Amino acid sequence: MEDEVVNRGYLESLGSVELMAFPFYLFIIFYLSYAYQMKRIGNNPSYTYFSKGLMVKLMGALFFCLCYIYYYQGGDTIAYFESSRSFVNLLQLRPNSFLTVYFGSNSVENYSQFDMFTGLPFKYMYFEGRTMFVIKIIFPFVLLGFKSYLISTILLSATSFLGIWRMYQVFVRYYPEYYKQIAIGFLFLPTAIFWGSGILKDTITLTAFCWFVSSFEKGIISREKIVVNVLIALLAGYIILLIKPYILMACVPGMFAWMFHQRVAKIRNKFLKVSAMPIIYALSIVLGIGIMALLGDRLDKFSLNKVLFSAKESQMDLKNDAYEGHGFDIGSYDASVQGVMGKAPIAIVSGLFRPFIWEAKNFVMLLSALENLAFLYLFIYPFVKIGFKKTVLILFDNPLLFFLFSYSVFFAFSIGISTSNFGALVRFKIAFAPFLATLLLILYGLKSKKKVKKINQSAYQSR
Repeated sequence: MEDEVVNRGYLESLGSVELMAFPFYLFIIFYLSYAYQMKRIGNNPSYTYFSKGLMVKLMGALFFCLCYIYYYQGGDTIAYFESSRSFVNLLQLRPNSFLTVYFGSNSVENYSQFDMFTGLPFKYMYFEGRTMFVIKIIFPFVLLGFKSYLISTILLSATSFLGIWRMYQVFVRYYPEYYKQIAIGFLFLPTAIFWGSGILKDTITLTAFCWFVSSFEKGIISREKIVVNVLIALLAGYIILLIKPYILMACVPGMFAWMFHQRVAKIRNKFLKVSAMPIIYALSIVLGIGIMALLGDRLDKFSLNKVLFSAKESQMDLKNDAYEGHGFDIGSYDASVQGVMGKAPIAIVSGLFRPFIWEAKNFVMLLSALENLAFLYLFIYPFVKIGFKKTVLILFDNPLLFFLFSYSVFFAFSIGISTSNFGALVRFKIAFAPFLATLLLILYGLKSKKKVKKINQSAYQSR
């Protein structure tokens, strides 16, 4: 069984050919991205960050590959690649068998189609629905990358950037004055660049979530190309649901609040508008819970009737000696609403700001700890500089900012309550960290009453 959970030795180093091919691929991607940037930058100055953001992401992908090959010497990313490469080999050797396996179930019978000539997919991934789905998504990139780990990673990373850029443009359309700050938070966040650029679930779910939210905004909020954007949102949501359904659980209430808030904001009667707000947020929570209940079995262990036990079970599974001091403990709790909510404050703080500097045990953790220190400063800043009441009013007056805040806090709570390992925590955080950084950097830019008033109007003036 050992060969099913570690690198089997198929990929012990990056070959000289793919290292030489990397600059060529990088040049082609840069040339195409720069040409696209120059066509758009005249009407939208934020496009100055398109090729820069893409190149930084590809450098993150290179560093990710080097780190996993020469530092970690294996891991899930290698297992995903090797499993996908077995599919490519099967396509090349026996196309009919490939079609049966790729579009069929992950059964023992289909697994028997692989042999010593194709290579065997990792069993612990092949026979698990979510990881098998990831293998199938990665397959075309491994095929187009000529079965090179580095080139396949670069192609996946470049493709994933498209969703991230689309989300960035939504932010810029709402708050054009802050396009530089948003770029720093959303395009250049170090841990998101690293963990969101490799062959992992996180890269796929991050870009899928960006497509989901941006298409929701365009199709439902702004009413642009409604059919197309709704279809894109449904497809992206389906991908997230099959890989990491808890991301949808974290965002649905805030998205409903965003949608209803946008309609209520057009009411001219101030009394009616203020009176409607508590109803909006209460209704959003109810609808969010209702949708999760309807999803039921599709959420599996994340369904409403199992989620508390799943959180407790996940925390206990991760709390063991295998992590060699890389874990943390928020304390024991029972799998009940009261037990979980009693741990909410420490779970949220852990999800948002840990590991702290003194908890970092290696370079990757130190990078995350420094980033968390910046998050902590930016989180506290608006409450001190602008004032607690005004900061809260800004969040409630701006549905997009409220969505970013509610999604980030809820997600931080969910991973803080169910995770006891810093390595897992850092990876999970990239699903919300760029969104939280965007929110905090926008709030950081509010240093005068004039800017506070302007930002409270900008979301509505953008349409």
